[in-house]
Parts: sequence; C-alpha cells; structure tokens
Amino acid sequence: MSYSEHLGVALSVGTVLIPVAMYFLVLGLLNTRRRPQMLSARADFALLVVALSPMFAVPVLNYLGVSLLSVLLAVSVVAFVAVALAPRGGSWVIYNMPSHQAHRIIDEIAGSLGLSLRPRQRGPFFSPRRPFVQISSFPILRNVTVRLRGASDELTRRFEHALSGKLSSVRAQASPMGTVMLMVATGMLALPLALAAGRADEIVRLLTDLLD
Repeated sequence: MSYSEHLGVALSVGTVLIPVAMYFLVLGLLNTRRRPQMLSARADFALLVVALSPMFAVPVLNYLGVSLLSVLLAVSVVAFVAVALAPRGGSWVIYNMPSHQAHRIIDEIAGSLGLSLRPRQRGPFFSPRRPFVQISSFPILRNVTVRLRGASDELTRRFEHALSGKLSSVRAQASPMGTVMLMVATGMLALPLALAAGRADEIVRLLTDLLD
C-alpha cells in the first residue's frame, strides 16, 4: 500500500471514528460531573445525529464523489434529519442521576405546579385534558428522560426553570459507565493517529509534495 493510500485509509477511519468518539467523550463528561446535567431532548438528539452521520455520509460521498454540491447535500440531509425527527418542546434528558432520585425531585416539582405523574405511554399519543409529566430512565447510561405533555409554553418554562434550579443543588457521583465512555473515546481518538504514525515520514513527504 502506497503512503497516499495509507493516508486515505487513516483519514477515512478518522472521519467515521472521531465524531463517534467525541459523542462518547461528551457522554463520559456528562456522566462524571459533580452535579446532574440537563439537556433539552432536541440538543441530546442533535448530538446523536451528528455523531452517527459520518457512518452514512462517508459511503455516500465516496459513491457520489467529494464535491461542494455533494458535501452540501450531505450536510442538508443531516440537518433535516436532526430537525425533522427531533423531539418537540417540553422534553429533557438528565445525565448522571439515579431514576429514583429523579422521580422524587420531579414529583415534588409536579405537585407544586399542579401536575401529575403518569407512566410513559406507548402507541399513538392524544392531547390530554390536563398537562402531566412522564419519566423514563436508561440505567446503563444513568440518564432520565422527562416529558411534559399538554402544557402551555408558560407552564413549560416554569417547569424547566424549577427543575434546573433543583438540579443545581444536587450532588452526583461519577458514574462508572461515564469513566468507561471516556476510556473508549480516548481509544477511538487514538486509533487514526496510530494508523498514521507508522507512516509519518511518508505522510510528511506527501503533504510536502502537495504544497509544492
């Protein structure tokens, strides 16, 4: 394999791995903070889409060829997916918080705002007569998803403000899974560099030829 082909392999691997590694890095940092971190469900979904998009965009660009038009097309598709499929307002994800602790805090906030807690509904969703809160958890990542259904914009802002205020006073311990994610992210970031390190002199020569 020539040094140009070797560099191409390293760049291809890096293009796919680096966004995913950065996603794991962000998750690891969120799950090792001293306080729980709340993100809107839209922001959480956008992180996931951006991290996974190179896995689909790179093969498409290889097939169509890299050009300004194809890159703009790929970016437009990713942006469309991130916007069209993102959860609507009134949804948040809390990282590094046990579900039982989140239930207790949210139950207190819901009671003060006249809201009720209901289990997560599956299947078609119909607008309720009275607003309510739904909670679901993902214990492996130690995160909790909170959904406020049927609420006005004003009530949604009040709920978000109250929840953010409560979380600011909660102490959290670093999640073991968060530490694992940081280690995985480090390894994924190091792999493209390891592939290129063995041909460092040839890569430098290639770059020099391109600049001449």
